[in-house]
Amino acid sequence: MLGMPTFRNTCPRHCYGSCSMISHMSGGKLTRVVGDSEHGYTRGRLCAKGYSLIQYALDEYRLKYPLRQVRRGSGEWRRISWDQAYEIIASKMIELNTRYGSNLGLGYYKGNGNAGLLHQAVEGMFAGLGPHTRPIGDICSATGETALRETVNELRNPDPEKMSDAGLIVIWGANPANTNINQMKFIYEARQKGTPLVVIDPLLTHTANRADLYVQINPGTDAWLAWGIAKLLIESDKIDKEFIRQKTREFHRYKQGLEGITLEEVCSHTGVHLRVVEELADLYARFHPAANWLGFGMQRYPTGGESVKAVSALAALTGSFGSVGGGVYFRHRPQEEFPLHIAKHQGVKQPLLTSSREVPVNDFPGKAMKLQEPPLKMLWVSCGNPLAQDYNLRAWRDLFQQMEFIVTVDLYLNSTARQSDLVLPAASFFEEEDLHVSFWHHWLSYNQKVLPAFYEAKSDLQIARELTRKLNELQPGFSNFPAEKEPWDWIEGELSPEIRELYGLEEPADLKRHSYRRKKESLLSGWNYCFSRVQPHLFKDMRETESSLLFPYHLLTPQSLLKFHTQYETLSWLNGENREEPIIELAEEIACKHTIREDSLVEIYNEHGSISGRAKINPYLPEKIILVEQSDRYPINHLISGQGKAGESIPYFDCRVNLRRVRSDV
Repeated sequence: MLGMPTFRNTCPRHCYGSCSMISHMSGGKLTRVVGDSEHGYTRGRLCAKGYSLIQYALDEYRLKYPLRQVRRGSGEWRRISWDQAYEIIASKMIELNTRYGSNLGLGYYKGNGNAGLLHQAVEGMFAGLGPHTRPIGDICSATGETALRETVNELRNPDPEKMSDAGLIVIWGANPANTNINQMKFIYEARQKGTPLVVIDPLLTHTANRADLYVQINPGTDAWLAWGIAKLLIESDKIDKEFIRQKTREFHRYKQGLEGITLEEVCSHTGVHLRVVEELADLYARFHPAANWLGFGMQRYPTGGESVKAVSALAALTGSFGSVGGGVYFRHRPQEEFPLHIAKHQGVKQPLLTSSREVPVNDFPGKAMKLQEPPLKMLWVSCGNPLAQDYNLRAWRDLFQQMEFIVTVDLYLNSTARQSDLVLPAASFFEEEDLHVSFWHHWLSYNQKVLPAFYEAKSDLQIARELTRKLNELQPGFSNFPAEKEPWDWIEGELSPEIRELYGLEEPADLKRHSYRRKKESLLSGWNYCFSRVQPHLFKDMRETESSLLFPYHLLTPQSLLKFHTQYETLSWLNGENREEPIIELAEEIACKHTIREDSLVEIYNEHGSISGRAKINPYLPEKIILVEQSDRYPINHLISGQGKAGESIPYFDCRVNLRRVRSDV
């Protein structure tokens, strides 16, 4: 091991950890990855997916060469050269520009598959063309962000390492034992000091199993439980009056709203016994400060914003904001503090167009299909797999049918790639340089290039540079994206004097030796919390709707331990079975009602479609919940549909289904 070359890397998944790691090379091969012990958040540890990254980089299923499909969806692929691929793409882009007199017929859809700042080369490449069609919004966290801007007034996440100093930790709809294992270190440190851990979740998760108190709540009713706790705190006079007086607004309006609901309603909606609501209120009253973790699952309902506001109010009532370890933990957007030269690149000027055409991501296919003058005719997909991971998949398929040309850039031939005309092999993060910040912690990390390209794979930035050259070769001046700039040039540009000051970084090259933590900022003197209106009328009682009678069960598709949505499932290190059908988890009551045995072949269905799989009877599931993992092999999301509202996340958990046993299964 002595003398083994090491490299600094950062996991690029759009994940809580953004883990810094040290990669070891021996004999020109990547042999070992470990967590960076000097990184204040990672502290030398990775999750199981992190330790599998060697196989991820060298996976036999990775795409090796550019591929062109003979007929979209036919499965007949032809290997082509990169120059041929660029020629085909550039010619189509120029032809559409000639046909419509602008580049509005060209668009892209970019997911969160790689969170590195240099992967904004996709945005930059299209910006270089001038006005085009682009997505806006965030499918994961927009609802919560909007709610917190209305109440907390800022999105700066507290220091997650300081959660170890909290007096009480309450996790609302998150499962860090599966999805953020590095945070569990700080939770365990807090518990060793006597800090109670409470988990509120419809599912008995791995995190709930480790809690001092687990509260099983009906899906989508978190706001009601938070209102019940708040009502008890106020009525028992166990609130921080001084904090409320000095640092909050609209408290009396909020208090008046709570007077309009009863504890009987709270218990009826949530399914939580009154004694448990009282115990939660007692914990909030006795232990300070309270760390309130708002999981993304909580906002994946139409009323998710109300739940976020209601839980954040508990932090205000108890004066937890600004205290070490306390407050509201959700996410933040540190990348917005950077110059973002790639994403904000100013493209070729168009005399009659001043801006690009924007399409909300939470209803991208529906809105994109309606575009006219000109219609959207070419779509570029990068860092995402919308035909498996989005919702309204029928609309996505219809949109693909409407497109004249689809390009997908990915590491794998996934559901989206298989319905594309041209697929370009993407580089793994071991094969490129990049710069990373986290939406959860406050560390800035560098990703060093370790390996040569996997066969002919290329990074988004390299593709942007080379396609730009081809476009300008065929039609000079078509794009002004700076194709000559190398990755480190872009990285240095992001590390402005202001950013270096913010992170205590003397020179950009210092990042090649260490990660750096953002300077801590206290709450501004003029900061205040704004209590929101209590609006119980926004919550519909699903038990009384026609749909709930036809489809009585909630379908939940939470994040699993060994996959990241549809990623990583080809890795034998993590998923040795390679199942071609889903496991459908049912409560014992549901299994009995439908005469279903363990491993029976069953089908779940609703008005949008059906999917069959093997039953697994889970004695800890509530009677009204069916649980299925996401997968690229059997996209469960085609059962999930709805109308996305502007500025909100996708309500993935607002899905009702029914169940039947497949009678041919003997």
